[in-house]
Amino acid sequence: MKQTIPDNEIVSMFQRYLATNDPSEIERLSPEELAAAEVRLGLRGINLTFREAIKNKINDLKLQESRKHESKIRAWNLVTGLILGLTIAGIASWLFRT
Repeated sequence: MKQTIPDNEIVSMFQRYLATNDPSEIERLSPEELAAAEVRLGLRGINLTFREAIKNKINDLKLQESRKHESKIRAWNLVTGLILGLTIAGIASWLFRT
């Protein structure tokens, strides 16, 4: 089972991120982990700035995943269309030889 990062460590990571604007430290956090931490921090009444930064990061990660998925679909559509086009051209040339 994956060990979760304590909330105070996540807050520290986001403090450093907000101070330096360097996302390298928070890149290793998963959207699920961030969402759970945001809920726990909200229940404890932690600073809204950190919670907003966490929510923004969650949305960014979800958007990245969505874009990756959409690009894979576009690639498969292109490959399928190419194969289908070549197949139809081959069948047409075979059927209608002149």
